Amino acid sequence: MSTLVIETSDGIRSIAINKPAKRNSLSADTLQELSTALEDADKDPDVRVILIHGLPTIFSAGSDLEEIVAGNKISAGVDNARHLISVADNVRKPLIAAVNGPAVGLAVTLLMACDLVYCGKHALFSLPFTALGETPLFGITQRLIAECGYHHAAEKLLLSEPITAEQAVALHIANGVFEDEDVLREATARAVRLTRMPPEALIRTKSLLRGILHSDTREQSKKEAEAFNEQLQEPEIVEAHRAFLEGRRPDFSKSLVKNEGSAS
Repeated sequence: MSTLVIETSDGIRSIAINKPAKRNSLSADTLQELSTALEDADKDPDVRVILIHGLPTIFSAGSDLEEIVAGNKISAGVDNARHLISVADNVRKPLIAAVNGPAVGLAVTLLMACDLVYCGKHALFSLPFTALGETPLFGITQRLIAECGYHHAAEKLLLSEPITAEQAVALHIANGVFEDEDVLREATARAVRLTRMPPEALIRTKSLLRGILHSDTREQSKKEAEAFNEQLQEPEIVEAHRAFLEGRRPDFSKSLVKNEGSAS
């Protein structure tokens, strides 16, 4: 059964994540569905603009940690996530996001691959990679530094600090904040405006804008993948994930900082 609700109206393809029982978490299967939906929308000549959001009042809780901890589809999940971000990065048509409630981890990376992001006043962007014993992936380090500068990026990633809707706009991660009940309507209104613009001019202008970002992001994504694969071998990632699912504070007291320069 599909976890997406897909609709097309007046040149706007709406893609909604709809698995509220799992807080719209991004399992391997959901990631594949999203990639396919974006690719289909980009190829459809009747679609001018793509709008992505979550139902009913949450964007996405990010990666499916239960799937990861259970050891199910870990490799597929990472591969599908990498593919989704690549697809989102390379969508030719304008890609708009409407965000209500939490957007966590991988979901934030997806949002940063969008062209325009609008959020409700209670939206909350969270980057808990280090708190979960993970390292960032898919170019999020480069994207954050490009948008909000090194020190803000370091604060949010190293401390795993959440970002409010107002902060997201101030940090250039989002374009605007609206009342929760209005954000989808406001995002749709901007999508309507884009459908009235010359389509090829939009596509070419977006290509120029994204080209500047992509030249740096691809290389950084490779470095992030290497760091993530190394981190997967560390016991602390298991402890962090289990603690999160068990609702307790993780214990990293037995974790040691390795001295890479020490003699063997």
